[in-house]
Amino acid sequence: MAPHVPPGLSRRGFLAGAGGVAATLALAACGGGGESGGGGGGATRTVQGAGGPVQIPANPQRIVCTDFYTTYALLDVGVTPSGTAEATLGGVLPEYQQVYDGIPKVGSPTALNFEAIAAQTPDLILGTLVPSLPADLGAQLSGIAPTLLLPAAANPGSWGERALRTADAVNRLPQGEQLKTSYDQHAARIRQQYAATLARTKWALVRGSSGGVFFSDYPTSWSGVVLADSGFPFGQFAAGKTGAGGRLSYEQATQLDDCDVVLHLADTRGGVDANTQTLLAQPAFQQVRAVREGRLFPLPNYYCSHYKQGEAVQSYLETVLPRV
Repeated sequence: MAPHVPPGLSRRGFLAGAGGVAATLALAACGGGGESGGGGGGATRTVQGAGGPVQIPANPQRIVCTDFYTTYALLDVGVTPSGTAEATLGGVLPEYQQVYDGIPKVGSPTALNFEAIAAQTPDLILGTLVPSLPADLGAQLSGIAPTLLLPAAANPGSWGERALRTADAVNRLPQGEQLKTSYDQHAARIRQQYAATLARTKWALVRGSSGGVFFSDYPTSWSGVVLADSGFPFGQFAAGKTGAGGRLSYEQATQLDDCDVVLHLADTRGGVDANTQTLLAQPAFQQVRAVREGRLFPLPNYYCSHYKQGEAVQSYLETVLPRV
């Protein structure tokens, strides 16, 4: 969920001054010209990335993304990157598939092709420094072009903050804020229209894993934050917890018995991965009350990571609510 901005403080000012993780992610614009920077006639600004302050072009024109999260956030605000890492999780929003397919690929987020990145002659490299990546990745990439790597947040559901910072990096913050406003308004409509249903139900999010276990995800998970923002109460196992989710054995599935509805992992087109299919077939899982009573539904866009995708989740939830 995007953070609240205190009265009297602009969104850009908040991005520059928020504490904790947000401060590390903040993009604090500083005017001033520089000799590097490509677009914008050489003008640069100083911003805070995962490893400290970096100079980036004031008006970047050719952007290569070393992940797919920032790629999606750019597409949300009408910017098509010149290169992107391959999407490896959850699938691409169908309305973006054609343009995504046309973007040159530069490897995967954990196996970048530096030559392919350089071949795109970027004036800005943009990405997220997740824990599995080398700490000096930014320094390596800076040998190609100015590089802004945003640090990974503690909760997957903080994707809204990253989306706004991505938009700000390419001077599209107003467009990013419009997306957030649309998302917030959609959440408010759901809370109001389905208040009675939400008041009498509890919800769970589940995804399969290997080794005889599965995860029940929290309100701060990828799509968990969309449910939370839209007023969906979670069951006892997940309510009030932070992070991605909690691990359960198949035999512990009964811990979800207080839930009236269970939503399971599906990709952007509704496909279900093998681990989740295995979970759904387990006799112990089939005895969970909501499953037994016919209130188990797939949740496309489960691994939500940008505002347009958040609204896709909201729209899908509006098809489920009348059925419970």
